[in-house]
Amino acid sequence: MEKEICETYSFDPDEFDEKGRRKSDGLSFRDLIVDFEVDFHRRHSTEYALNLYCNSRTMQLLERACNAAPFMTYGMDLTQGTVFDAGQDPNINHIIDQESKNIIVYGIDSAFMTEFDDFGSPILAEDGDIYPLTLLIDNTMKDNYVRLAVPTLDDDSEDEIIPIDVPKIEFA
Repeated sequence: MEKEICETYSFDPDEFDEKGRRKSDGLSFRDLIVDFEVDFHRRHSTEYALNLYCNSRTMQLLERACNAAPFMTYGMDLTQGTVFDAGQDPNINHIIDQESKNIIVYGIDSAFMTEFDDFGSPILAEDGDIYPLTLLIDNTMKDNYVRLAVPTLDDDSEDEIIPIDVPKIEFA
């Protein structure tokens, strides 16, 4: 598993109605997540959040805020602990997904995706490291928290350098 740069944000789920909008001002929970993404980038100016962690109840709040169809379920279950395992989690969730009656939504647009095609779909800006926000269910988290994270390249594991004896070949 990779190490991550992460920030945890709190909110009051009781402030949101059945449509995922804050009762006091109508702000959708999705827009609150956008605010969290912007804050994450402000704190870590060279990074954009790639992963959104929360429990299944909070993920359902996000579904409602995004006006998801009833046959859609947001979020990938973590299978190896509390951090996304890019090697195992997608494969295990794919197997689970095949048995599901619902369509599993694994990601939503990043707050920083600003270019759209003719159909209204965001255009990936791979050169800018801006990708969809991966939705991850961590049921060890409380209802009033979300965690945004980006994997780091430093995982404290030093790659072992294996010397390879390459014979010299001389051409005449």
